[in-house]
Amino acid sequence: MGKSVQGPLSFTVALAIGALFGALGFANPAVAQADPIEPQANSLQSAIDDFVAYLRSETYDAASEAAKIARDHKDEIGAAKATLHSRLAELGATLSDQKARAETLASDAMARLGAWSKSAGVSWAEAERLADDMLDSFTTWLRSQTPSDATQEIPV
Repeated sequence: MGKSVQGPLSFTVALAIGALFGALGFANPAVAQADPIEPQANSLQSAIDDFVAYLRSETYDAASEAAKIARDHKDEIGAAKATLHSRLAELGATLSDQKARAETLASDAMARLGAWSKSAGVSWAEAERLADDMLDSFTTWLRSQTPSDATQEIPV
């Protein structure tokens, strides 16, 4: 397919990039504009240009290979798309049916709860108040009972 960046080229690119950043960090802009380009700068630019050309060729090679694979497997890709679309449609229909069933169950449950609440004759708030009153009465009764003295001996 294509070449990979290895060996001297990768070292050259790393060195070139390091030199570029080093030069940018320490160079005086006025001096850099006044001095002519040195041979090292030309080699740095050449290394960068070579690297960019290499990346472009790798990208072109990869795109060409992907297009060739897609052309070679056009029928399989079309069949897979059709299968995927039909399965997604089935899943959508199934989920829609389940949603409709859940909504029906929820509305039935709410209707039954409402009917039960009306037939009970007592509202939930009233039932809660009555339950609290009964618990308070029970707690008061328990507190009013005198505890038996557990330390007393029972004659046998």
